[in-house]
Amino acid sequence: MRRPFPRHRDRSAARLRVVGQALRRPDGNALIEFVVLAVALLIPTLYLVLTLGSVQAAVFAADVIARDAARIHATETDPAAASARSSAHARMVLEDFGLEPGDVVEIRCTEDPCATPGGTVTASVRIPVPVPGLGPVLGGAGPVAVSSEHIAPVDRYRAPGSTGPGDAA
Repeated sequence: MRRPFPRHRDRSAARLRVVGQALRRPDGNALIEFVVLAVALLIPTLYLVLTLGSVQAAVFAADVIARDAARIHATETDPAAASARSSAHARMVLEDFGLEPGDVVEIRCTEDPCATPGGTVTASVRIPVPVPGLGPVLGGAGPVAVSSEHIAPVDRYRAPGSTGPGDAA
């Protein structure tokens, strides 16, 4: 019995043997392996570095905003002015760190108003961190959020209505 297309099979098998032998030889394969491995390792590493950079920027921003917002509310006697100053400061810091502006500060006071002598002011900050490249998939906020909290005491010996240590009596 005769096999169909014997020469075609023989040529295909011969080509596969030649290609297989060429791939087993070390000449020229090192460069290809290096390029493939470099791409396979460098792209995820670069993505990880970008993501960790975004998270670290948000951590620094949250810490600065919490500390300064608590201090602003502990020293400013006018609650409306304190709120406006801390909101403007938060927007400025978020912009400096390349993060989306938003309402990220929550203020809690032990006394009413916040700058009552002897009280404490607690500023809590929560910042959503965008993940590079996955924003449209995961939504604008991202899966990671960093937070910070700072407690600032109000000077116990400050006269009610004074704005700070430099006031003239």
